[in-house]
Amino acid sequence: MIESQISLWRQPARRWVAHVDMDAFFASVEQQDDPHLRGRPVVVGNSPLTVERLRVLALEAQNLPRTPEYIRGVRGVVASASYEARVYGVRSAMPLAKALVLCPDAVVLAGRFDRYREVAEHLRRVWSEFSPLVEPASLDEAYLDMTGCELAGGPILEIGRCLKARILEETGLTASVGIGSSKLMAKIASDLEKPDGLVVVAHGDEARTLAPLPVRALPGIGPRAAEALLKLGVSTVGQLAIVEHKDLAQSFGEEHASGLIRRAHGIDDTPVQVAGDPKSISRETTLAEDESDMDILQAMIRTLSDQVAWSLRREGFCARCVYLKLRLLPRSRAWRLDNPGFGKLITRQHTLPALTDSGQEICEAVKKLLAAAADSTGLGKGSELVRLIGVGTTSLVAANHLRPMAVGSTDTLIDGSDGPLREGGHQLALTASEQEKDRRLTAGLDHIRERFGYEAIIPGISAKRQPTKAD
Repeated sequence: MIESQISLWRQPARRWVAHVDMDAFFASVEQQDDPHLRGRPVVVGNSPLTVERLRVLALEAQNLPRTPEYIRGVRGVVASASYEARVYGVRSAMPLAKALVLCPDAVVLAGRFDRYREVAEHLRRVWSEFSPLVEPASLDEAYLDMTGCELAGGPILEIGRCLKARILEETGLTASVGIGSSKLMAKIASDLEKPDGLVVVAHGDEARTLAPLPVRALPGIGPRAAEALLKLGVSTVGQLAIVEHKDLAQSFGEEHASGLIRRAHGIDDTPVQVAGDPKSISRETTLAEDESDMDILQAMIRTLSDQVAWSLRREGFCARCVYLKLRLLPRSRAWRLDNPGFGKLITRQHTLPALTDSGQEICEAVKKLLAAAADSTGLGKGSELVRLIGVGTTSLVAANHLRPMAVGSTDTLIDGSDGPLREGGHQLALTASEQEKDRRLTAGLDHIRERFGYEAIIPGISAKRQPTKAD
């Protein structure tokens, strides 16, 4: 062992990149927290329908004379599927309407994203033990620059085993780890032996490892690109590596063709980059029923604005811009199983007069965007309905970079800009007394949510109003 370590020290440090991908992360967390779910097909769904309603629709579909391709009335997508569910063909990002046809006995759960973020924090601490350069790709996956680790930790395969063992020890979950000379090779290697896999692609073995794989295995090659390659007689990465550049350039262009050939040989110089500040923070929801009632849509905006503001404050940012996102469908459309339709997506954006992390200010601005969108589309005339609604913030600034509010100012948080905070002659920011009241209320709500989670208190306007005896 000592002699092998000495030999490593005498060699120049080779570049190694690890890609860590947690196995069926959301579903695995649910199975870890509830032993009764272990061994069962678990689907974590992102749907506006309740879990109970999804079960009813799935049972109704089982009693139909023939099995449908989709279950009518089911909305939402699969956020995560356990490997027991994947045996039936269920995959992440698949419509729930399709997943429940493939696996009608699946245990469908609503996502507990606060819990997943908590586990992800543990993962980040583990990853940072193995490298100072960590590039998160999502909550449950990341690239680690492991260059030079062999000099202190031994052979790279052993380091990979230690990484997997620490993840299991810290979270009780398994991960698939790929290690290679680049981010490209690490990503592909982590997919080769899922779940709970560990694959190291040695330097010089990149092209040989890639050759038998389908072209879709290369990140960035989707269905359309794969179809175009198939017309050129290319179905594997090995065939892509030897195709004539001029033939490829006719379909993809000179620059893209060169990039495809380089990746087919396993060449990738992209560095592992430590994540910077987020560019935006947003929340959106798909409606259980298509909607045009402005009161209901405004209530949803209030809830989404509160969630966005909560995330801004937790991450220490304030926003200068807000935007509204709507997916609209014609009221007269025919719902067909072979063409359910996703409608048209529109966005409307507004620059605020002052930086803010207030849910009330975000809500008021987005309500005005909704009114403007209704006037300029069929929503206001009743000819179009909303299928999806979202609220987002951009132009984020770290709150600790701002100077305190001046006495008597109408600014919520001052960023050094000058000029009156007015638009069209109307004051848009809250008054100083309104701001103080809003801040005190928000601080109290944040304190409760930090202890018991966001769902401990939700905006009252978002709750469905129940009729009283006086109604």
